[in-house]
Amino acid sequence: MFKPSLLSILLAGTALLASPATAQETHTVTDRMGREVELPVDIERIATEFLPFPSAWFISTGSADEIVGMHPDSMRMAERALLGRIAPALLGAETGFTQGNSVNVEELLRLAPDVFVSYESMPAIADVERVGIPVLAMDVLSNSGGNVIQTYSGWMELLGQVAGQEGRAADIIAYAQDALERTRTRIAAIPEESRPGALFFARLEQNSLKINGAGHFGHFWVTEGGNRNLAPDGIPPLADIDMEQIYALNPEVMFISNFSPTSPEDLYENRVPGQDWSHVRAVQDKRVYKIPEGIFQWYPPSADAPLMLQWIAQVSHPDVFQDYDIQDVIRDYYHRFYAYELSEDDIQLILNPEF
Repeated sequence: MFKPSLLSILLAGTALLASPATAQETHTVTDRMGREVELPVDIERIATEFLPFPSAWFISTGSADEIVGMHPDSMRMAERALLGRIAPALLGAETGFTQGNSVNVEELLRLAPDVFVSYESMPAIADVERVGIPVLAMDVLSNSGGNVIQTYSGWMELLGQVAGQEGRAADIIAYAQDALERTRTRIAAIPEESRPGALFFARLEQNSLKINGAGHFGHFWVTEGGNRNLAPDGIPPLADIDMEQIYALNPEVMFISNFSPTSPEDLYENRVPGQDWSHVRAVQDKRVYKIPEGIFQWYPPSADAPLMLQWIAQVSHPDVFQDYDIQDVIRDYYHRFYAYELSEDDIQLILNPEF
């Protein structure tokens, strides 16, 4: 006797939900990969494997209630950083439907999402669309060559359309563009020879040293912050490096992403096994900086991207950007866009993230 599979049963249920009797008003948006996607006008349930998405949705709408499922790594970030404090209901979202780059479609269907949000060109897109769930594809590097503010602005424009909050999105984009223009104006006045030579480490661990070359987030942050990226010409956007190469480049400033637990103090005290950092100028001068972490990590595109720009410009050139207190900038941003009043402990958690 034929026994229907769980997936076929769930698919049948999905079809019933989509019947004319319960049809929702829809509209069509163009996602970040140029795909036209038909979505309900009123989005009530979102599932996503896109790690920064909860932060992006929250800033663009002021709500996280719609997110019913997210990647386990996003959940760990929300628990560790500030998103879970600002939107505690988000901590109840499901995570069991996705792991790594894979999506369990049966488990996703149980969440009955109005839309699934995925990375560009992920295999899961076709599988999810096949069961009738619309998919928004979001970009990280593909449309901007690492220009984080451009990526951030594109996300805000799209999500403003998805949520019917175009005015809010326009205000967010205007803030980011103004921060970029003001920073660029000041940096342009700094002679090239006065810009510190820097390396941006996507990974800095005992068995993994990876730096960012042109075309990646780290290169954007380093150069927009008024530094010279010492990553050799022609290397991939994410490239391995060894200690001998680091000695030869001898950076004046170093930045470490949140994808590694290593802290500046680990280098100052030479605590990384098998590596001797005492010969590197940035370590000698104590100009090694750990990237902050607010509503999400500040290294990749996130809802806090304009703050990362202002922070890195100030730590790179404190004399040029001494007219603002970065703590006040952060407080104002969180009040304006998240309706959240940061405590002193919150500020310290952002600027000195715990791992």
